[in-house]
Amino acid sequence: MATALANTGTFVPAQVDEQPLATRSGVDRRASGQGGNLATNNPGNGGAMANGMNNGMGNAMGMPNNGGMVASGYGNNGAMVAPEDYSGLFGPIQRTLAQPAVKRALPVLVIALVCLLFAIIFVVMNQPAYRPVMTGVTEGDQQAVYEALKAADYKPIIDSSNGQVTVPTDRYHAARIFLASKGLPKTMPTGLDALKDQSALTTSQFMEQARYNAAMEQELARSILQIETIQAARVHLAITKPSVFVRDRTPPKASVVVTPQSGRTVSPLQVQAMVHLIASSVPLLTPDNVVIVDNYGKLMTESASELAMGLTAGQTKHKQNQEDLYRQRVLQILSPIVGEANVRSQVNLALDFSQTETTVEDYDTGGKGPKTRSEILSEDRNSSKDAGGVPGTLSNTAPPTPTTTANTQATTPSATDERSTIASRSTRNYEIDRSVRHTKSATGDIQRLSVAVVINERAPTPQPKNDKGEDVPPVPNPYTPEELERMTQLVRGVVGFDEARKDVVSVVQAKFEPEAPMDLSIPWYKDESIMNSIKVATLGVTFIGFLLIVVRPYVMHTLNKEKEAAAAAAKAIQEEQEAIAAAAQAAVLAEENAKREALALANPEAEAGEEASAAETLEEMKAKMKPKKSNISAEMLDTANTYDDKVALIRMVVADDQGRVASVLKNMIKIS
Repeated sequence: MATALANTGTFVPAQVDEQPLATRSGVDRRASGQGGNLATNNPGNGGAMANGMNNGMGNAMGMPNNGGMVASGYGNNGAMVAPEDYSGLFGPIQRTLAQPAVKRALPVLVIALVCLLFAIIFVVMNQPAYRPVMTGVTEGDQQAVYEALKAADYKPIIDSSNGQVTVPTDRYHAARIFLASKGLPKTMPTGLDALKDQSALTTSQFMEQARYNAAMEQELARSILQIETIQAARVHLAITKPSVFVRDRTPPKASVVVTPQSGRTVSPLQVQAMVHLIASSVPLLTPDNVVIVDNYGKLMTESASELAMGLTAGQTKHKQNQEDLYRQRVLQILSPIVGEANVRSQVNLALDFSQTETTVEDYDTGGKGPKTRSEILSEDRNSSKDAGGVPGTLSNTAPPTPTTTANTQATTPSATDERSTIASRSTRNYEIDRSVRHTKSATGDIQRLSVAVVINERAPTPQPKNDKGEDVPPVPNPYTPEELERMTQLVRGVVGFDEARKDVVSVVQAKFEPEAPMDLSIPWYKDESIMNSIKVATLGVTFIGFLLIVVRPYVMHTLNKEKEAAAAAAKAIQEEQEAIAAAAQAAVLAEENAKREALALANPEAEAGEEASAAETLEEMKAKMKPKKSNISAEMLDTANTYDDKVALIRMVVADDQGRVASVLKNMIKIS
């Protein structure tokens, strides 16, 4: 007898010799292959022993059934299990994911992908801020700027909202310096540089004048941009052609539009500086004909009508400075007495900014009478004498001897009779004492001074507890009228009180309410560091929540599924090993029974002795049929995937139970 392996995976004893089956004294020797049961020597007296070895295990091992192939499969009733279908659209992906190595590495891959996803989100959320590198450039210059910055690895980005080239804020100044070194943007010549181009012969005088005016406007705008608080400026000049007639001349005018820097203001002094700068740059242009407007349309210069209606900006500034000066004097004199935080003061000045010119002419201020300023004396003398002698002839009388008078004039007495006439006159000019004074009064004279001072009440005097141990309210401690009067006198002295001007100085005491502390803290939703921390914390919580809610259940499900599959495979392998061992034991017993039957046929006398020990033989058979516990664990069977691992595992099985393996191989050889 030998064991044969049926198609259903069940070991079946089969008759391999040519001798017919013999039936002796009720002993039925049958070979059965039905239902997957292993039939051995079944006693015919109702003690037939049928041992079914399939028990849901369908591993047919040993005899090839068709073409020498070994049928292997795990079914519920010994049937082969059909392979899974991977012919769909996602068949290759499912086939890849069905691999054991991929299944074991899938949780790690999922966690890595999740970490990569959140890392990308974190990088996107922490992108640096960008700002336009240059504004107001042409599209051609923008393209050149973008290419230059991109080549230099400044990471420029074109803003989709306005089309401007932007760079990271921390590299803004470096990018501008780099572009300047490259000569970008390539702007056209402006200002007087544009006049260097030679004009055509057909250019009219009007066009030449227009080009000159445009160049002057650009030059003035560039000069205004040198002021720190000005971001942009544009100048318009209205210059007419000069006329030969004075009455037909129109004075030139200028208008300026300025844009202050962000967060900066243009002071009145800067406005006046721009006005005089433009007026000094254009011939015949007066400051009154210069108008400056800001980018919001606000007039920054003062017109003549506004000056006539009130104080000028300079006069108002002078008034404020004087009031601040007097207020500081009051605070400095009273702070050491009552404390710096316990005194408040306000000063109001009425100033006279009118200009007065006076001319005074005084006469004889000393009372000394008139004084001679000049005197003219004149005297006329006329003398004559009668004629004598022969006309036309000289007298034979000797001339008289000349005499010298006191006035050094030599006179010669006439020998004849003389007649003389003397006339004298004098003119005197008198001047009265006179003085002329030309006086021009200074502007900003104080017409009236008003000072108001408030002093905080002194702290109340604390009182000791009464006899009952109760707290006694503190007693107020106000300033006395004498103290207030002394303070008033101090204030009058420090401000130059003048009763003739009807000045007013008032000092009163009052209780100051405590000032509420100023909250200088930034709201948390405006604090950049807090918002960044919130972003990072939100991202971290989301990451952890995603791991706990999505990734962890998936990983646990995958691991549990693999563990269940491994446990089921180990259990199936263990049952298979037990079935193989039981089949091997049954084959050995069947062989022994066959030998005994053969001996019984040859020696009938020994059969009785054998039947006597049938009970012991049956017990031994049952004990031998029980499978031994294998030393090979299910984990070892699960990890044996390669050919070398399977060979090593078979060697361990052989080393564990050589006899059982030898019996199985022997039966397989007999069956074949």
